[in-house]
Amino acid sequence: MTLFEIALIASLVFSLLALFVAIISLKTSRNQAANNEKLLQKLMRDLAASNSGSVGMGQRLLAMEKRLQNSPKPSEKIDVYNDDEFQPYSQAAQLFQMGLDADEVARRCGLSRAEASLLEVMQKAGQS
Repeated sequence: MTLFEIALIASLVFSLLALFVAIISLKTSRNQAANNEKLLQKLMRDLAASNSGSVGMGQRLLAMEKRLQNSPKPSEKIDVYNDDEFQPYSQAAQLFQMGLDADEVARRCGLSRAEASLLEVMQKAGQS
């Protein structure tokens, strides 16, 4: 075997090794891209749910504000424990006092996750 043939075989082995590393790198990058796509989809769903909850909470707050402004007697207190419009929120406050987390409170009270999280933050701020 000549020196040229040995160099040719060595370059062939090196080329095959480089090809093997390139294929593994390609598979790894495809897996990472697929994982990134899954994470992006999850983030988009979470963001949509959060936005939906925020819009719903905003609409309810506006309705309550309008109701308070149109109230004939400003000294008349609203009974939040017996008013159907406030019922989920008063129930959520009680559940937070019992130590439940936002996911469980949202499920039990029929609120969005964003609403429950906001109520949880308000509850904790009120206790401080």
